[in-house]
Amino acid sequence: MKPASGDASRFPVFYTVIGGITASFGLELFLHPHDMIAGGVTGISRLMSLYTQEHFGLLLFILNLPLMLLYSLSTHKPMLLRALPGLFAFSGSAIILSPFPAVSGHPVVCALGGGICIGLGAGLAARYGGLLDSLGLNESDDGRPSSLLLTHRKIPLIQIVMLCNGLLLITAGFVLGWEPALYSALSCLAAYETTRLMFTGLNRMVCVVSKDQQTIEEALYRRLRIHSTPVGNPAQIESENRGELAEEKDELVIVYSVHLLDLQRFKAVIQMADPQAEIMYVKRWEV
Repeated sequence: MKPASGDASRFPVFYTVIGGITASFGLELFLHPHDMIAGGVTGISRLMSLYTQEHFGLLLFILNLPLMLLYSLSTHKPMLLRALPGLFAFSGSAIILSPFPAVSGHPVVCALGGGICIGLGAGLAARYGGLLDSLGLNESDDGRPSSLLLTHRKIPLIQIVMLCNGLLLITAGFVLGWEPALYSALSCLAAYETTRLMFTGLNRMVCVVSKDQQTIEEALYRRLRIHSTPVGNPAQIESENRGELAEEKDELVIVYSVHLLDLQRFKAVIQMADPQAEIMYVKRWEV
């Protein structure tokens, strides 16, 4: 995932620090008072802190640091320096907030609230080049899923992260009880979806490849009040069904910004206006 561009990207450290503080609010004021845990190294640190009597914030920093260093050395990327401010803020604010009581006594409210705060914090930090949890290394800098080479086979990191989180939640079920573990799973889901929305937003950039542009534009405006979006030339377009990169001439491609809730109606209008049209999600633009 690429750091954000624009004026805000001039102060990446500020945003990674704010992300770390936001995530710690979700942990210490929502999850931990109800014996819930987050995913990744954050959840492992919490379980270890319950039995070693060491502070969670300290374990969080100690466990994340060598993994981030190992990743930086193996990929030759200066990721550690970008991640340290957010990690310091995450660990330090968790220590400061630990004496405070829970915001709510309802576990469902705390599970959702904690997951949203963690997702907002992790997403904000990641957008500006930071990282709060070393098991959040799901995407490479060029936007493609990262992978590890194990037994001569590349395994996507997202699969490894999901497996680790599944084992962590099962362990939490035996250690903390199955009810907190189920609420923790709900929190992890809320955090994942919130982080995803931080990157994708509620709108999707969609390309329509058609030889009858005028008919499609008129139909979309009449049915959904959607206009085409003026953008640069599409360099890479990922097909929704085939997962392949397609290159089309400029006069055949129309680009639209479509709200997530309008995607199904958008596809239906396109198919009625031109059954031969192709609909593709824009993956990345080169300006």
